[in-house]
Amino acid sequence: MRIVHFSDTHLGHGDYSSIDQETGLNQREVDIYTVFREIIDYILESKPDLVVHAGDLFDMVRPSNKAISEALQQFHRLSEAKIPSVIIAGNHSTPRQKTKETIFRIFDFIPYVFPIYGGKYSKNIIGDCAVHAIPHTYSQLELQENLFQLEMDTKCKYNIFVTHGTVQDISDNSWIEFKEQIIPNSVFEYGFDYIALGHFHSLQKIRDNAYYCGSPERLSFNEVKQEKYFLEIDLDTKSIKKVPTQTRMMIDYQSIDCEKLTPDQIIKSVQTLVDDKTKDSIIRLKFDNISRETYSNLDRQKIAELTKDAIHVDHNFNFINEISNGQTITSSMGSLSEEFETFLKKQDLSDERFDLMKNMGLDYLSKVEDKGIIE
Repeated sequence: MRIVHFSDTHLGHGDYSSIDQETGLNQREVDIYTVFREIIDYILESKPDLVVHAGDLFDMVRPSNKAISEALQQFHRLSEAKIPSVIIAGNHSTPRQKTKETIFRIFDFIPYVFPIYGGKYSKNIIGDCAVHAIPHTYSQLELQENLFQLEMDTKCKYNIFVTHGTVQDISDNSWIEFKEQIIPNSVFEYGFDYIALGHFHSLQKIRDNAYYCGSPERLSFNEVKQEKYFLEIDLDTKSIKKVPTQTRMMIDYQSIDCEKLTPDQIIKSVQTLVDDKTKDSIIRLKFDNISRETYSNLDRQKIAELTKDAIHVDHNFNFINEISNGQTITSSMGSLSEEFETFLKKQDLSDERFDLMKNMGLDYLSKVEDKGIIE
């Protein structure tokens, strides 16, 4: 039996102000739809016995009409091909309150598509396989209650488990997100043939039979060094095939030490770094040990000209401040979009309000930052 495992597609996610000329949509949103279609195309050609999506199909609890349309179109293609698909809700698709409706109900009416939502354990028998699934829950206690219901189905040749969250003993604990749920190591003791995990955006092998497939597109500079994949699993041979995806180029350039440089020398350093490598890319320039005086005299319009072929440029300045006793301290400022999103996460906002404020704010900041209005 062959399974395709993908996850964290974040349909509807948009960043920066670059617009796709053909569709009029945000370029990053289009990038994500393109990769999503690429995966569906592969599935239709490969014809696996089962498809599992391990959460965060959408980027928001209330996705845009375009994101909903894209999801429906692509899963309808799988439905027409009679390829069964199990889709679980991740934290990005789960309302904070149980009383809120979920967009996942739209999949209830598509043949061969099995949406799992509402924070409840579900088991679906698909051919010779029992698919056990726990979507994102509303609390850690509810997750534990769902895990108590896990039991291998001995009538089926295969048993797989699909869930979304952070495995207890995972090595990368640096990325903790709001509404996190912790998956205990006990899930590995049940003897599942495969465990399809979602939530972490990097490909990670947790056990021989348990993987995070990662997101199929880079969603932030935290992922700049990651290659992106989805997985094809053969339960009979126990083989795992990594299938790479075509992603937007993202470049994180080496930091420029500005302490002993003039503004003109900094511009020359930028020119040497980028040197016609920025076309259609997302790039980040980092300026270390820069004084406030040098920063104020820096020709940022010239930097914009040197990087005009990029679809977006992040500028990170690490300031050095003089103190009266001759000592120095440094203070950093990330990109305006990063600072704004960090600020929003500290506010007491509903999911809907957070998504609205984030999208409106980031769009505005990207536009004014790209035009050099904010200094």
